[in-house]
Amino acid sequence: MSSVGSARSSLTPAEVSVAGAVSGAATRLVCQPLDVAKIRLQLQVEVGILKKYNNLVHLLVTMPKEEGLTALWKGHVPAQLLSVSYGLASFAVYESLTVRLGNSRLVTEHPEYRTGVHFVCGGLGGCAGTVASFPFDVVRTRFVAQNRSVYTTTVQAARQLYREGGMAAYYKGLVPATLAIAPQAGLQFAFYSFLTDLLDTLVTKSDEQLGNRITVLGSLSCGGMAGMGSKALLYPLDVVKKRLQVSGWEKGRSGLGVTPTYTSMRNCVKEILVNEGAVALYKGFTPALIKAVSTTSLHFMAYEYVCQAITVRHRMAGQQR
Repeated sequence: MSSVGSARSSLTPAEVSVAGAVSGAATRLVCQPLDVAKIRLQLQVEVGILKKYNNLVHLLVTMPKEEGLTALWKGHVPAQLLSVSYGLASFAVYESLTVRLGNSRLVTEHPEYRTGVHFVCGGLGGCAGTVASFPFDVVRTRFVAQNRSVYTTTVQAARQLYREGGMAAYYKGLVPATLAIAPQAGLQFAFYSFLTDLLDTLVTKSDEQLGNRITVLGSLSCGGMAGMGSKALLYPLDVVKKRLQVSGWEKGRSGLGVTPTYTSMRNCVKEILVNEGAVALYKGFTPALIKAVSTTSLHFMAYEYVCQAITVRHRMAGQQR
């Protein structure tokens, strides 16, 4: 049995939040280079021979050569704060809502609605996580986007952003981010729930302490497929969000090509379509898809593992009393 959507039956809200935060931090540490590559490709306005990076492989070779190997972990501190705050808020809200809606009379009488409940709860959890973590997302994007050290620490970056535009500067690109994350998180949780139920015996095994539990390989497989499906459908909104987050920031982007200034989400989409073509809305899609499969599978697997570990600890403590 999967812990996702049922963790609150044996864990407290605080323990669910800790599991979400730990899973987010572990996933970020492993997958940060793919995120850096994705952002650099998304922000590249030039086309044809004017492009600095031709593809993912070229970027992964060029960037360490020009900026050092550690450049692949640029913005890792705010990125970790982003992952921890997003994981904490999204899983806490998701599990709490799932308990309430999942035990309602409607869902009890119509089990076929369960996947829909996971979609709604996942979407709301994703929105909560995005609002809680978005300032870290903006700071992380600025660190990754810069070619020279305009920002040296997370605190300094936060202060300069505030000087640029007040609190609103921390939420640049929030609209497309929310439009993307609500259905994306909803689809991830719904797909994961649906796949673990559908594959059932193929992804679970019996355990003395936990009964019928999902395996590591089963969690990775279901999480990977969930991440792939949701990312492919909603990727253009992520490109628009990243463009808005660095809009007009020529100072930090020096040497990396043109940095357009956009006045709104609508203006951003229009400018991309007119100047770069519709295919530009999928810039950086290769590392993004690899990252989506990797992060979603690792995120769910780590969450399952931490929830199982806490549950086993509770049962062992209960037996010793």
